[in-house]
Amino acid sequence: EPAIRSTLTFSTVKTGLFKRRVIQVARRFGSLKKWADFSNVSLQKLISSFEGTPIYEEGLKEVFTKDLDADGLVMVLGRLRRGDVRLQVVKTGGNPTPVARVGIERVSMKTDLIPPEKMRTVLVESAKARLLNETGNFVCTACWDYMEMIRIKDLPDRPKCPRCGSSAIGLLKVEEEKAVGLLEKKGEHLAKNEEKMCSYAKQTAALIERYGKAATVALSARRVSTADIAGVLEKEPSVSDHFYELVLEAERKSLSKRFK
Repeated sequence: EPAIRSTLTFSTVKTGLFKRRVIQVARRFGSLKKWADFSNVSLQKLISSFEGTPIYEEGLKEVFTKDLDADGLVMVLGRLRRGDVRLQVVKTGGNPTPVARVGIERVSMKTDLIPPEKMRTVLVESAKARLLNETGNFVCTACWDYMEMIRIKDLPDRPKCPRCGSSAIGLLKVEEEKAVGLLEKKGEHLAKNEEKMCSYAKQTAALIERYGKAATVALSARRVSTADIAGVLEKEPSVSDHFYELVLEAERKSLSKRFK
């Protein structure tokens, strides 16, 4: 019996069913926010971070009591070993039996199985909606006389300064009041924090000037450096499904670096 339970545990912790249970328990315990977004997180690393905690053990317990019949499995295998019951092979020509079909359908519903191609579409559409609805603080790095908060989806393909006509429009991820010093000082004689903003504005302006709106979409990604964004744009300079996949990958890599 211990060997059976050990093998069952070893197999169970690798399943999506177990991961789902751990996340549910973690939310109940308050360790994860209810609406936390896991699209850019390695679920395996997240689950591993709970290993050895009551959350992990409770997740395992719930799988065994609510999703699996561990006691029933031990009993059946014991009866097979003693010869009380006999294993009968049913030839179905490769098709599931009526009983197996019910089991497959129930497991599919519990684990929310999604075909890889459909999952790819879901992730791309989710990224598209998120990035296009981000709002950026756009500033002209040529005349330093223009700054405006604009939603990414409302931008033209080739953003230009309405004051001087320059396409050297930078994107800052700060509110207007925090960046107003750049305009007041025309990008010169700046404080240390303003120098950082100015440098970032110029870096993003170079990308936007070269790639247009596609750059603003990519720059709206979470915690991704301008160097990594430049890498994405070099591979895919126009907005497409592949473009969004590259942005998501850049976000994942950035997040993984933070947890190393």
